[in-house]
Amino acid sequence: MTSGYRSWEEREAEAAKTRAEAARIEADTKAAEQAVAAGAAKTETSKLAEQVEQAKLNRRLAGIQRDAKNDMEQDKAKQREAAADNGTHFKLVTNVVLTLGLLAALPAQLSYFLKLHRKGDADGGTAWLMAPVPFFLELLAWVGVLGTQWAHRKGLPRWPFWILTASLASIAGYINLDHGTTEYGTVAGVALAATSMIGPVLAEVRQVLESKAAVDNRSREQRAKEKAAAKKAAAEAREEAKRHALEDERRKAKWGNVFEEYERIVAAHPIGAITRNEAWKAAWDNLHMLPVGVTVGTLAAREVAREAIDRLMADFDRSRESVAVDLFLADAFDPFPGDGGTAGGTRDKGPQGGPRGTGGGSALKLSDRPSEGGNPLGRKGNRAPGRTSAKVPDKPLAEADLTAVRTLAQTLGGADKLSVKKIRTEAGVGGADAYLMRLRDVVQAEAK
Repeated sequence: MTSGYRSWEEREAEAAKTRAEAARIEADTKAAEQAVAAGAAKTETSKLAEQVEQAKLNRRLAGIQRDAKNDMEQDKAKQREAAADNGTHFKLVTNVVLTLGLLAALPAQLSYFLKLHRKGDADGGTAWLMAPVPFFLELLAWVGVLGTQWAHRKGLPRWPFWILTASLASIAGYINLDHGTTEYGTVAGVALAATSMIGPVLAEVRQVLESKAAVDNRSREQRAKEKAAAKKAAAEAREEAKRHALEDERRKAKWGNVFEEYERIVAAHPIGAITRNEAWKAAWDNLHMLPVGVTVGTLAAREVAREAIDRLMADFDRSRESVAVDLFLADAFDPFPGDGGTAGGTRDKGPQGGPRGTGGGSALKLSDRPSEGGNPLGRKGNRAPGRTSAKVPDKPLAEADLTAVRTLAQTLGGADKLSVKKIRTEAGVGGADAYLMRLRDVVQAEAK
């Protein structure tokens, strides 16, 4: 008999083995569950990816369908525009009106002519001999329409065919008017007359429009744009003509002899061979031999002004450069625009063509001594340009300057109204501000 007793170690080992197996089984179970979950997630991801791709395809398909619809609508719009440009609908309706007019006019004329009979024969029966007359009249009117088309193609005059069409259509219309009024009343007569006359008239109108369309194949936008451009060009041409007329009037008033020479030069050249400016320059050169705007008188005035400036510079030991600098600084920074202002106050330009700086008053007395080698930017030596030299305040007051200032005081109505600026600009006295102040103070002291 075998004993079933096991030791504690054996039982513990068996239990450990059992626990290990259980742990393994649990781990395998979890791994299987994770694998199943991963597979499910992968399947879900695949489904989502497929849905996304399907959505992309749907959007692409919708875009293609939308583009196709837009293309179709654009094609239809282009066809409608082309039909409108070609007058397709107008031609179609015109043909329908012509057909209806013939269907209405011919039976009415047949009824009229077939009922005719000899005088005195009250029951003469149907006048079959008159049956071709309605066809003759209607078709003869259309002969004029077709003749107009042929004349247009050959470049022949179309007015004879217009007269023919109008005459025959009027005859047919009068017959329908008389017959319709007698049989059915005034309204029916007018309507029947219209069926014979409106058709040929519409055909002639269509032919005229087709002729113009064949010559001018521009679109409506192009015609509108070119019309606006032509209108603008015409307005500009009118404005330019006004400017030229005003310019000619001013030139003729100021320089009549030059203007006569200008007209002679323009007339001597073919139209467009010489411009207005070129002709005027040539006329000015022929009479003055100087640039346009310069005459002997203005040139002499410039030389007089140049000589006066040179003498003034020599008299005050100044140079053109230093005066230019002073004038620039005075114009840019004028701290005293009123009494006691700097030399940059308002400067009188003097009479046109004459020397400047005199202000229309008494003339300056300039010495005849030449310059003693003044520095180009100032007085002699290395002193900076300006009117602060100690030499100027000690300069004796010239009697001519005092006379000019006294005259100015009388003109202004009192010595108390004198200022450095007025003495410089209105009396025409030049020099430093300190010198002009001394002149003003002396004259004011004399007035007291």
